[in-house]
Amino acid sequence: MDASSFFARLDAVDELTVRESLAAGRYNEQHAKLAHEWLRRKEEERVSASAAKRDVREEEALSIARDSAASARASAASASDSAASARSQSRWAMWAAVIATIAAVIAIKDQIIALIF
Repeated sequence: MDASSFFARLDAVDELTVRESLAAGRYNEQHAKLAHEWLRRKEEERVSASAAKRDVREEEALSIARDSAASARASAASASDSAASARSQSRWAMWAAVIATIAAVIAIKDQIIALIF
């Protein structure tokens, strides 16, 4: 029996069965080596699959972090615009108060003059 047909036979059973057969000495020397190789490949496949899943999770986390950073930059820009708008409105409110004060002084100028003289 060649290696590929033996591997196909091992693929038909689960790893636990292969491990038990190895432990029980059910394979001849050549088949035992092939069974060990088959188990090593299975482990390598698991490790590769696990690494691929980890890479996908890390990429998703990185994507979320990028989206969060972009959102934070947009929020900061919006806050900056709001602050600039508030400063402008404050300036206009100050000038409105100055104009209102001047208008009030003009309205009562005759009374102010009467108090002085």
